[in-house]
Amino acid sequence: MNLSKITDSSNQFNLITASRWMALMCAFGIPWSNGFFNFGFYLMGICFLLSMPYLKNWQDPLKTPAVIIASTLFIFILIKTCFSVTPWETGKHDLMNYRKLLAIPVFVTLFTSNEQKKLLIISYCLGVIVLMLPTLIDGFGLGQVIEHLNFFRKNAAYNISQNGAPNLVYWRNQIVHGFHVSILFSASLLGGIYYKKYRAPLLILVALCAIDLLFFIYGRMALISLFFSLSVIALIHLRSKKHIAIILTIIAIATSSAYFAIPSVKVRISSISNETSAYKDKNDIHTSAGERLHYWNVSWTMFKESPITGMGSGSFKYQLKNTSDPLAPLGRGHTHNEYLTQLSQYGLIGFILFISLIITTIKNTSTITDSWLANLTMTATAIFALNCLTDSSLHNDWEGWAFVLIVAIACNQSKIKHTSNPTCCV
Repeated sequence: MNLSKITDSSNQFNLITASRWMALMCAFGIPWSNGFFNFGFYLMGICFLLSMPYLKNWQDPLKTPAVIIASTLFIFILIKTCFSVTPWETGKHDLMNYRKLLAIPVFVTLFTSNEQKKLLIISYCLGVIVLMLPTLIDGFGLGQVIEHLNFFRKNAAYNISQNGAPNLVYWRNQIVHGFHVSILFSASLLGGIYYKKYRAPLLILVALCAIDLLFFIYGRMALISLFFSLSVIALIHLRSKKHIAIILTIIAIATSSAYFAIPSVKVRISSISNETSAYKDKNDIHTSAGERLHYWNVSWTMFKESPITGMGSGSFKYQLKNTSDPLAPLGRGHTHNEYLTQLSQYGLIGFILFISLIITTIKNTSTITDSWLANLTMTATAIFALNCLTDSSLHNDWEGWAFVLIVAIACNQSKIKHTSNPTCCV
């Protein structure tokens, strides 16, 4: 990959070039680091705003369907924050979580060529590798030979803090970890298919991702995402119905074998049915599945009360508190399902806009001329849509920011021409 592609033809380290480099740092930090993300994001924003006088047709990205849908969704969320059943201060948190949608046109403007978009994806994937390191080190039993691992565990990837805390590495959980690693798995597998020169190291990375998801973490959606991504990649590459059936059968057999051969996999899969039965029979809401099923019932009731426009930002958390819900002390701000979050708080209007954004992103992948980039973007969008079933993935910061990158990369934006730019003084 030629890093010179990140610069303009003038080869000057100008403001636009600086914006791209900061965007790469931002992408690198998304999977693992508040520090890198915030530093890169704010400097990207400053450099981009200063560079706007030198951008020709900077408004072009605003005309792309994905950006129009994302902007409309945010504007509607803003309106539903102003006109919500909850006080402004309660709904403001949700509004802030969805403001990431406004960053899509910035990434679309900065990364126009396939080479530049690949660099953005590679930066993100490098961040996922850093995210995996403590899990792999611990999982392979190497902790005892690395002197500072205990310090790393307490102060880095296993540190529990607020999302917005300025610590270098923010907290990690099983769902979000699995989401990022599943995308890295797909990127590496597709890279092994298309880039023979790098096939060996990429397949090693595929194996490490699979080991991480199968053996070293305990997220159930992470496990499902692994086999789901395999199925999506198979469907993308196979045209014959017979071949598709064969590959999907092989994946199903591999899944069944993993269930019976790997105890941790069996425990994870069995726990889904066990916790669901406990909720159904005993109303046990103090398990992962039980808590989600309870939230889904609450959000569905909210949707039925205001099906068109929803009850507004912050209304889910407000509803739990206002009805003295037994899970209200947990302080959850979303339903652990993005589709139901949209339906309950923003009604059919928000839900249709959100679904339209996903569908438009998938359609846009057909316009990408690079096969690896196109198929990875489609697979990553499918993984995001799947994870939205058990997590409010757009509402959440780090799944949501990954989706922002995906949407921007899929946009088919003709190269934006620049006038001669002054040397950056930053």
